[in-house]
Amino acid sequence: MRAIRFVTAVQAAACLGVSLVAISVAGAGRNALVMQTLAAVIALGLALVVARFWRKVGWRYWLLVAACALALVWTLMTGVTLEGARRWLAVGPVQLHTAFLALPLAVWAFARGFEDRRVAPLAAGLSFALLYQHDAASSLAWALAIGAATLVQRPRQMVPWAVVAVAAVFAYAAWTEPDTLPAVPYVEGLLAANFATSPVVGALAAILMFSLPAPFLLVAASRPERRAEALALAALWAGWIFGNLFGNYPAPVLGYGAAPILAWGLSIGLIFAETANQGDPAP
Repeated sequence: MRAIRFVTAVQAAACLGVSLVAISVAGAGRNALVMQTLAAVIALGLALVVARFWRKVGWRYWLLVAACALALVWTLMTGVTLEGARRWLAVGPVQLHTAFLALPLAVWAFARGFEDRRVAPLAAGLSFALLYQHDAASSLAWALAIGAATLVQRPRQMVPWAVVAVAAVFAYAAWTEPDTLPAVPYVEGLLAANFATSPVVGALAAILMFSLPAPFLLVAASRPERRAEALALAALWAGWIFGNLFGNYPAPVLGYGAAPILAWGLSIGLIFAETANQGDPAP
């Protein structure tokens, strides 16, 4: 795991450096560069804290999924609306994309909580909330993530498979809805803007963006006991990457935005979390 941590640290540093260049080339101003750097610093702290303490707390999986679903519902009720989409909560001058922060936790809890029957219906409800946020990228990412977890766990009961089917149907419905939210060159349209202005920067940004699932894949290959959540998180980030390629959705981590960077730090912390002294967290 030490080698994987080192590779991930190098990857994170490269992502920040290339991200600052990429969003600047795409038209971001000085304030955006400062916010991007600050988000990266906070994400580093978040990763370290979660890695150090997460598995030492007796989490209840169904409560984590319920909290994530409630966060999405709260966003639907009180969040910032743009062109009919309501995906953001305002925290002072910053608008945070709620799904980016909620889904890593929900994916981890779903992958670990197959023996808890309360997890499945809550996960289905979360799929429904994503659909009504008009967030096709997160709907796709969630469906891929819980599908990966279910394939690894191979449960005998049909309920988790039914939840995956529900998530897939809702993801399809989200992608068939018209997307009226315009792309911002240094947020959603980052790669296209970079390739048009500087192909070298565009290529570097693309390579690093596609590398985001790598730490989770490495952990899945080296730690069989963490394979379900590691592959689920890898699938989650793959879904967000595909969402950026095929729709007006944020370029995760490389594009401007605090929430994706914080989400990646959270995901890294979850997958590198120390093992609890007394076994797994409580279900």
